[in-house]
Amino acid sequence: MEEHPFVSVIIPAYNEEKYIAKCLEGWVDQDYPKDRYEILVYDGMSTDRTAEIVREFERNHPNLVFYRKNPKRRQVYAFNMGIRESRGEFFIIFGAHAYPERDFLRKSVETFLKIKKMEPKLAGAGGKIIKLFQNRLAKFVALIYSSPLSGASTFWYEEKPHFAKTVAFALYDKKVAEEIGGFDEDMLIGDDFEFNLRLNKKGYKLFFNPEIKSHYYARSSWKGFIKQSFNYGAVKGVSIRKGYFSPLWLFPLGFLGFEALLPLVPKLLWLFALYWLALFGESLRLAYKTKNPDGIFLPPVMFLFHNLISLGFIAGLLLHKRAFR
Repeated sequence: MEEHPFVSVIIPAYNEEKYIAKCLEGWVDQDYPKDRYEILVYDGMSTDRTAEIVREFERNHPNLVFYRKNPKRRQVYAFNMGIRESRGEFFIIFGAHAYPERDFLRKSVETFLKIKKMEPKLAGAGGKIIKLFQNRLAKFVALIYSSPLSGASTFWYEEKPHFAKTVAFALYDKKVAEEIGGFDEDMLIGDDFEFNLRLNKKGYKLFFNPEIKSHYYARSSWKGFIKQSFNYGAVKGVSIRKGYFSPLWLFPLGFLGFEALLPLVPKLLWLFALYWLALFGESLRLAYKTKNPDGIFLPPVMFLFHNLISLGFIAGLLLHKRAFR
């Protein structure tokens, strides 16, 4: 495989006029040969200046930036359109609300080629996302996802290179993606999660390298946090309906069942107390590690988070995709 394989960068965007320029500036300035990659932006029919900004980049960087329309609007459709229309033997799905470091593409390719020599079933390589917080709540919510108690993917809190179940903003082998049928368009949310699960199920591997860095503007509101947490559980419920399974996914059922039994079995209260003790211990650890004093408020919010995930899981399991459409 050649040193500089051709890579297609696929960016879904909808009403991203505040961020898309920063994203594209990062991509056109990569320290990778300009004739060995392309940037495909799929606009979900934005109502702001997103299209205008992307078209300006297209004019200034012909043969590098390409504007495309995504009439179905949802990002999963942009993913599949991008795979079909891309010229690269590799592709990267990237967020318009983020931007890459200058060596992102080079290090993604180098990592993939290096690990591929040791692991022939490698399908993708991803890196570390550095969050930029737009408000205090977003910084607080990040604490939740940076804890193993959240059940979040390891790339949110691990610091060492490792094979992972899921990776973000990864460089994927296009042939493998086509082999497994691309992205599942039932998954209007959690499409990348399901895609990675399917790769795992087919025996393919994913690798995390923290030296591959990108920056993501994290925004949050209480409404958004509640919806995101519910969907986080719903995606796993739908995944079980689609034939995937992990023992950890049974936690929501066990958690709700445990809460229901508490009034009936008082002896379980000591377990409930241990749960809260674990939350308080984790809140102190994270507050100290991140130097964010808001970490001390984590226990009640993590309790809310666990309940929302559990309810979302039940909805996803019973209602399929309608749970979060």
